[in-house]
Amino acid sequence: MNSPLKWDVFVSSQIPAVTTDLPPGVTEMKWSPISSTLISGERDAVLVDTFITVEQNRALADWIAASGKNLTIIYATHGHGDHFFGVNTIQLRFPNARFVASREAISVMRGQLSPPVLEAFWKSRFPGQIDATLPIAEDLAGAVIELEGEELVSIPTGHTDTRSTTCLHVPSIGLVVAGDAAYNDVHVHLGESTGDSGKEWIAALDMIESLKPRAVVAGHKRPGRPDAPDIVGETKQYIRDFDRIAATTQTAKELYDQMLAIYPERVNPAVLWNSARAVKGQGHFPQSGAGSDTAGRA
Repeated sequence: MNSPLKWDVFVSSQIPAVTTDLPPGVTEMKWSPISSTLISGERDAVLVDTFITVEQNRALADWIAASGKNLTIIYATHGHGDHFFGVNTIQLRFPNARFVASREAISVMRGQLSPPVLEAFWKSRFPGQIDATLPIAEDLAGAVIELEGEELVSIPTGHTDTRSTTCLHVPSIGLVVAGDAAYNDVHVHLGESTGDSGKEWIAALDMIESLKPRAVVAGHKRPGRPDAPDIVGETKQYIRDFDRIAATTQTAKELYDQMLAIYPERVNPAVLWNSARAVKGQGHFPQSGAGSDTAGRA
């Protein structure tokens, strides 16, 4: 009889992001904390998502090594750079680990590595900190990763905080690694969303709830907060509040202020500022850019 799989989450520290697009009253810019999940059996393990900078990912590699597990797969839930720029750093420590993602997410990755996005968006915000080698994933044919006899199932979630996202469902332990379909007490990046894609996002969250998970890991979470299924409903409510207020306000400042009044303690209000500016036509995100310039009010 197979031993049950186990899982653990490593959350990156917030790091400074260089930008002049600051929300009102904010002077310190930092990136949202990012979650990386290690799912392991007796011997082998699968890593879900990595971080941005070489330093962050070296710390992640140390954490994986401390588990004593043989890393076989690195899976990216979606194509935003802050979830796959660390793959080379991890593979230097675990050279036999394959990097996989859905075919659609790979398309987004290619956009992230195009010069207008990589140079102007990512490297300008994290100068000298991003690995020079940024691999593209292999297509996860069949949408299933096998780990010591158990299935880890890649499920499309459509357009959530960007296009062509997925979650990873581990039925045997009731786990959903949601990527950026769900946020855990961090302001939600809505800068790439429209009315229709917002509905698609809600539908994705409904689907995750229908799996009846015992735990849900968000792509961005407040360190130390439980990975409770409740975060799915919290994310839905945030999106609905944002859409409701966006429909009744004229400016990004009005939208930002009213949302901040409802969610004053969520990590990184500059994510909200960027979302408000994009929705009101006062800001622009590159195609599939992360849009997560964040302020250090966590």
